[in-house]
Amino acid sequence: MSYGAFLEQQKRTNRIGLTIVIAGHVAALTALALAPPEAIQRITYVRTIVDSIADQPPPPADLPPPQKSAERQTQPTAVAPIVDSGPTNPAPLEISPLPPRQEPVPSLPAADPIFLPASIEPSAMARFQPDYPPELIRADLEGTATVRVLIGTDGRVKAVEMVSAAHPGFFEATRKQALRYWKFRPATRDGVATESWRTMTVRFTIQG
Repeated sequence: MSYGAFLEQQKRTNRIGLTIVIAGHVAALTALALAPPEAIQRITYVRTIVDSIADQPPPPADLPPPQKSAERQTQPTAVAPIVDSGPTNPAPLEISPLPPRQEPVPSLPAADPIFLPASIEPSAMARFQPDYPPELIRADLEGTATVRVLIGTDGRVKAVEMVSAAHPGFFEATRKQALRYWKFRPATRDGVATESWRTMTVRFTIQG
């Protein structure tokens, strides 16, 4: 309880005491007024002493909390001496460099080789027509001979095969001419000369 609340309670107690005293006087006076004369003569007035209740001293102020005893000083814990576990500077690590990373080379689809067929050598064009067989001239026989020739890398004819002929004499005259005089530009595959086959047709006509 605070000091102010204590004073308020003391004042409330004093007022109650005064009220009780005054009520007693009023009751006595009322009894005298209503009592018969005989009774009044017998009443002896007694002096009433009213003493107010002395104010009690306020309670002492809140005492400060007792001071805690000095904290117990903690003694440092003994630590074992440091044990030397090895040299201060460790041996350097040997790190091998990683091999360079090789990026995969995308594989391209294989392109078809470029092939160029053999062609007639322009300078040899005049020697391509074979001589007319005399017996066929006398027989007044005209016709053609179709042959298949193998052209070497030097452009020369290496072999002759008959495909068709109006007379065997036309094929024989063509075969001899081809092996002796025909000359070609060889076929190439990706720029490299290579052997190739070519079909040729020779026409035999008697001039009038």
